[in-house]
Amino acid sequence: MTIDGYCTLGEDREYDLDEAGLLAAMDRAGVERAVIAPVERLLAVRNREGNDQMLRAAAAHPDRFIPACTVNPWYGDDGLTELRRAVAAGARLLVLHPAVQGFLANDELVWPLVEAAAAAQVPVYVHTGPPGAASPWQAVDLAERFPEADVIVGHSGATDFWNDAGPAARGRPNVYLEASLARPFVFVAHLEIAGYDRGIMGSAAPLDDLEFEWEQMRQALPVAARDAVCGGTLARLLAKRGGR
Repeated sequence: MTIDGYCTLGEDREYDLDEAGLLAAMDRAGVERAVIAPVERLLAVRNREGNDQMLRAAAAHPDRFIPACTVNPWYGDDGLTELRRAVAAGARLLVLHPAVQGFLANDELVWPLVEAAAAAQVPVYVHTGPPGAASPWQAVDLAERFPEADVIVGHSGATDFWNDAGPAARGRPNVYLEASLARPFVFVAHLEIAGYDRGIMGSAAPLDDLEFEWEQMRQALPVAARDAVCGGTLARLLAKRGGR
């Protein structure tokens, strides 16, 4: 199965992608399923609104969309309640965006959310790249504090910390590198260090063109690694919770 590991669905300052547009792009690229996450405005505030949008889209296209949810850790106990509600309703990943939500990736503020996600067997996707807020090493520190959690290093540190991704993930069994915003040839170099079983393909659509990113990644990856990176590894993580 081919799965795009990160797409943003909705409209915001830099985003304009509806369900029909994403499905059409997936069909052109030969991508069977895609993880869908809320726009940045709804990552920062009104989390329930964004989570419900993803859940509705996935309910309308259950064979194509995999809903992610988000919680801003500054909401504290209310955020934990929202995470549990969204996961019970069908959300399959927790998305954290330190730069947008206003915290450091490994700050103790976020520990209760990661602990709850791990207990629910929901992978934690951490946007990385912006200086100070979220480097690959900060995401790895979070993963080491919670070895039972599957932590996905979003964007593999692109662009400011791209050279940290491979070494940070190497030898850490619960850390995975996601490809969006990282050039395919750079991402493949990361996996040569960390292991191809640590790679997850994502396009960051609509910031990048889904069809182009998939074409370039398929060309860059060794044939033997394509099944795992282009969907198999993420499918294995999602299967821990059961369902599709």
